[in-house]
Parts: sequence; structure tokens; C-alpha cells
Amino acid sequence: MKKSLKITLGVFSIVGVLAGIFYATKENPRVYLSDRVNVAYINEDINHKDFSNVINLLNKADFNVDSKIQKGLDNIKGFYIISDSSFISDKKSCVGIIDFGYIYPIVAMKVENYFDKVNDFYVLKEEYRKKYSNNEKVYLKIEKGNFLIGKKEKDIENILKSEKYFNQNILKILDREKNNNLGMLVLNLAKNPLGGFNEFVLTGDVSKEEDVTLTANIGGKNDIIKSFNDISKDGLSGERTIEKNKLYLRSTRDAELRSFLFFLNYFFRNSFIENLASKVYINEPKDDSKLVHLPKNELFKTNIDEAQFVAGYVDIKVKDKVIGSTELKGLAENGRLKISTNIDEKTAVNLLKAIK
Repeated sequence: MKKSLKITLGVFSIVGVLAGIFYATKENPRVYLSDRVNVAYINEDINHKDFSNVINLLNKADFNVDSKIQKGLDNIKGFYIISDSSFISDKKSCVGIIDFGYIYPIVAMKVENYFDKVNDFYVLKEEYRKKYSNNEKVYLKIEKGNFLIGKKEKDIENILKSEKYFNQNILKILDREKNNNLGMLVLNLAKNPLGGFNEFVLTGDVSKEEDVTLTANIGGKNDIIKSFNDISKDGLSGERTIEKNKLYLRSTRDAELRSFLFFLNYFFRNSFIENLASKVYINEPKDDSKLVHLPKNELFKTNIDEAQFVAGYVDIKVKDKVIGSTELKGLAENGRLKISTNIDEKTAVNLLKAIK
């Protein structure tokens, strides 16, 4: 009995030491989010999130997400897409990073079922290239417990060569927004603030009703954000009738607000917000009487509370075709501008179909 107990303890000790050595090399993928990264999509704690609402919405838009993908999400701890390309560059390169947590050794053993080993990289097998990547080559490299995927070997190599450290500015954003099941898109403005803005984060969440909520957080210590202070004193609180496809903004300083509109259009120039800067009422419509002569479908009522600085109800267009409408609301809080919109299920499905 004592002999068998010693053998058992010995085996557990050896396994424990080997596991300790093996997992000690596992690197937290957050170290890849350095100042060199300009744009990053991040979704963490995936294996603890409920994606049934997202999958139901995708399937209504004919994406046909099968049970294998749903099961696979249960095994992924984090997913990242990072790019060091310029915001305004037409040729953007990116690398995906998949974090399987502490089951990565099991996943690594199955990689050659889907990839061929070529020198220091794995290359997606031809049968899967035809099925998933329009026959384009996809490269994989397993580095310190993380799976890096890209269309070019050099893109992956550049990420691996980058200085690795925990970017404190991005860490704060990650911890603040981590519960959204659509993850977050982060523009890294901290190193080179654009117009005084040091944060731009777009997050999303799909509710049980399969409505989509998108929120943009814009932060910075500048006069534009300061111009939204004390707006409760401007006397615009309460329900108001406003015109569709126009934004109503209020601020203590109009000049800074116009600068803000320029910044907003810079990022949304290819979206349904394009050209809205020319259709904005600042603080108070000059002539409310004109609204009563407009068709009812061009008007709607919204509640402008004390914290709200932007209100609007705009059509969502894809290739000049209206596929739905959404309400925009902006709040100034905690030193950030928070602009959110809720897209109903029907409009979200139409949008997904258009993207597909």
C-alpha cells in the first residue's frame, strides 16, 4: 500500500513539474497590444460569455453558423485582431491572435489536421483554403501558447518582433468594456492624440431580444469635451420634436462643437453618418415652426435629459438604399463622450445581409 502511494505521488509530482515548466512559457496575449498597434479588435473571456443571441441573429441573416463553431467558442479564452497600419491607409495588414488559455497544448496537437507544417510556420491545407479563405494562403505560428494567424508570414513576424509590454491605457479600456459580447474596436490614440482625443473605442452587445447596441466612447482632455460640461443649464431638457436625418447637439461653446463634428465625420466618413455635419442643429433649431409643415414620417419625439448632448434619428443606408433607421444618443460622463445607438432586430438582419 505504501509502495503504491509513493509511486502515485511520484507520478503526480513529475506531471506537476512538467506542467509547471510547460505553462510557465504561456504568454498573456495582451502584451502584443503595444503602442505600435494602431487598431485592435479585442474580445476576451469568450468561453464565459453567452453567444446564443449573436448566433441566432447571424443565422437569421443566413450566415448558417453551425454547432461546431458554437462549441468551439467554449474553448477560446480570447480573440484579438491587431494592425499597425495607418488609420487612413488603404492597404491594411492585420494579424489574428487566438488564446485557448490552458488547453492550448491539446489544441496544438490537433493543428496538423488542418494545417501543413512549412519551415517555422503552418499553412492552411488546400481543402480548407477553398472552403474558408477563397483559396488564399493562411499562415499560423504558435508562439508561447498563442496562435497567431495572418495572410503573410512577415506580418506575423513583425508582431513577434515588436516590443512586448502591458499598455496601461489599453488595459483600462479592456477592463471597462470586457462584458460586451461583440467585443470592442480600439483606435490607439494615446501615443499620438488626434485633436486632443486620446481614446476612441467602439463596443457592441446583442440583447436577448436580438437588438444590437453599439456605443462609441471618445475620451480626451480638450476643449471639445469640456464644451459639454454644464449643459443642464441650457434649458433644453424634456421631450422635443426633431427632424429625421438631422442631429441635434447642444454645448456651452459652439466653436468647439463644430470642431468635434469634423472629428466625428473623419471616423465615420464611410458610414451612414456621412455628410451629417451639414445637417446639424446646434443647441436650438433657429425656426421650430418649420417642423410642423414636415410629413410625420420625417419627425419623431425624443427626450433630451440633462446629461444628453446629442439626439438624432437617422436612416441607415447601404448603397443608397434605406434598410432601416436608428436613434443616436450622446452622453457626456466620466470625462468621455459616449455616443450609443440601438438597432432593432429587423434592421440588424438587413445590415448583416448587406455585409454578407
